[in-house]
Amino acid sequence: MKMSVYSLVYSSAAKLNADNTADRAMVDNILATARRRNSETGVTGALLFTEGRFVQALEGERDMVRATYDRIASDPRHSAVEVLASQFSDRRRFKEWSMAYVGDSEALRRQFSASPLAALGSRPAGDAMLDFMLELARSADG
Repeated sequence: MKMSVYSLVYSSAAKLNADNTADRAMVDNILATARRRNSETGVTGALLFTEGRFVQALEGERDMVRATYDRIASDPRHSAVEVLASQFSDRRRFKEWSMAYVGDSEALRRQFSASPLAALGSRPAGDAMLDFMLELARSADG
């Protein structure tokens, strides 16, 4: 029997500025904490931080993913937190990463603006969002 993996993608307005050194250090801290906690709970995923927004894909056992999301949604560094997609899948897309990170760059902004995530109001399918996040994670990883 294949394992069913729960995936959740959310977006939020970051109460951080990517150009501010202290805020960049805060993002580094967020990543270090996420990677440690996710390794402990079996959650994997990717975090995108661009244009003053976070978009994050989380995957794993449903209760662990929901607990992670609930903690993020109550974090004061986020506002306007919104679930874009949640679904079960037959595979993990981010198995190589406890939390892949896609930073902010001009190339990323161009790629993001042409992506299924750019028109957040259009609600692209969960698979399209997850596959795009995976594409970003792979390109950022080297």
